[in-house]
Amino acid sequence: MKYHPITDTIDRLPQQLRLLGSAEFKHIYPSLDEYLNQIESSGVNARKDLKHLLRFLTNVIGNSIGTQTRFRNEAERFMLFCWTEKNISVLNADVEVIRKYIDWIWSPPKSLISDTTIASRYKSKSKTEIRLVNKDWRPFVLRQSKANRKTSELISPERVSIGKPKQNYSLNQTSLQNSYASLNIFLKELTESEHMLRNPIALVKKSCKYLVKGKIYKPPHTLDDETWQLFVDTLTEAANEDPIYERHRFLVLALKVLFLRISELSKKDYYTPTFGHFREDASGEGWVLNVIGKGKKERLVTVPDTFVDHVLIRYRVYLGLSPLPHVDENTPIMPSSKSGQALHQDSLNNMVEEAFDLVIKSLVAKDKKPQAHAIAGASSHWLRHTGATQALDEISETMLAEELGHASVKTTVEIYVAPAHRDRIKSGVSRKL
Repeated sequence: MKYHPITDTIDRLPQQLRLLGSAEFKHIYPSLDEYLNQIESSGVNARKDLKHLLRFLTNVIGNSIGTQTRFRNEAERFMLFCWTEKNISVLNADVEVIRKYIDWIWSPPKSLISDTTIASRYKSKSKTEIRLVNKDWRPFVLRQSKANRKTSELISPERVSIGKPKQNYSLNQTSLQNSYASLNIFLKELTESEHMLRNPIALVKKSCKYLVKGKIYKPPHTLDDETWQLFVDTLTEAANEDPIYERHRFLVLALKVLFLRISELSKKDYYTPTFGHFREDASGEGWVLNVIGKGKKERLVTVPDTFVDHVLIRYRVYLGLSPLPHVDENTPIMPSSKSGQALHQDSLNNMVEEAFDLVIKSLVAKDKKPQAHAIAGASSHWLRHTGATQALDEISETMLAEELGHASVKTTVEIYVAPAHRDRIKSGVSRKL
């Protein structure tokens, strides 16, 4: 393989780092060992580069699987480009190499693009620790959008499936920005640790011919009142018919009503959300939930009485617990139905997607396909945005900023109120011919 995956799954990276350089490495990763030997025969110290990459991913990047995956994919792809296209070490990459790399990812060779998402880079050989390379792996993937996938699966399956020719592959502005950001942090780490003389990313980005400058206001994705009510009704009916959907109902309502990010209900290495984090406030005025949010920042979220009465109590009874949480209770808020262990974010994401699918099917059954199309690309964050947008009619912007965990009320206003944008629109519509 000209392009061979050089990193294993996220959870195996520490082990891969420990093995690299040992005699055992070639037995566990036979094809990767052979590939590294091939690269090193051309004069590039591939093992040294890979060691830097694995250390970066295991010691520098946070614990979020999504974040680790994004940084891993970009840094791995850049390393392969340096080795294969430029025959140099990553440590010798300069401005011109970075520019050529951006050209390469903007319009990659069609042979390096997969038509479908590759599930794995490696597979285990039966009853051994040997990791076999997945020869179908490619550095680039032509992904179908969630909206298109939901349309073909749930909304209009009668439509003829449109192929995904590799000519349609394109890097959008968000992905390009993410590539620059990920690569910048990787090279910054190499320069700060004095393995690399200079980080050229900023200079290349400044003169990038593909980046579109400027930023326009984009309102947050939200569900309208009718669709949200359908969510509540659909999930309640589903849970009444099959208790397995009680988890879906609780999760969706918690994300919307309590303005939560899905990561704030997920198990992490440093924190497990438990029912003990719900408590009655010392003031006696109501319940609150203690949350560890973005950037490991702690905050209190107020819990409405209606949520306690109609969501929390119902969910706890379903789990076989007392109606209300007690002090220091360590039961996970989102436990696995099989093991009882706290669920990770991927499992919660799947649960939210299943909930959206139920609502999409309900909309289609009610002959409301336009509404179904409107939420076909929805994610869990739409629920947080919906709750925050509705809450603006009930609480002040300052209070909402605290509930959301925004460092500044200015952030809340810019996202949900956008006064400058609204004033401009109001003025614009009255212009004369």
